[in-house]
Amino acid sequence: MSGTAITVRELTARVLAIVHAHPGCEFVKEIAITPVEITGAGMTWHANLVDSGGADAQRAASVLRQARDDLEPMFELVDEPPRKDEP
Repeated sequence: MSGTAITVRELTARVLAIVHAHPGCEFVKEIAITPVEITGAGMTWHANLVDSGGADAQRAASVLRQARDDLEPMFELVDEPPRKDEP
C-alpha cells in the first residue's frame, strides 16, 4: 500500500473536514486515526468516531467510514516530524 505521505494530524484534519461537510455532521467533535499493520498487506489506517458532538452517531460513523474508504488508498501514514525543541 502506498500513497501520498501524510501525518496522523494532517489526515485527521482532512477526514474531519469531510465529515463536517455532510449535513447533520457539522458538530462532530473528535475522530481518531489509528495506524494498522495488516499481515501480508502492510500498513494502513482506520478512522473511528470518538465524540459525535450531538450529531447522530450512526450517521457520523457512516460518513466517517465512507471517507476512510475513499481516502485510504490515497494516503500513507508517516511519523510526525520532530519538533524544533526536540533533538
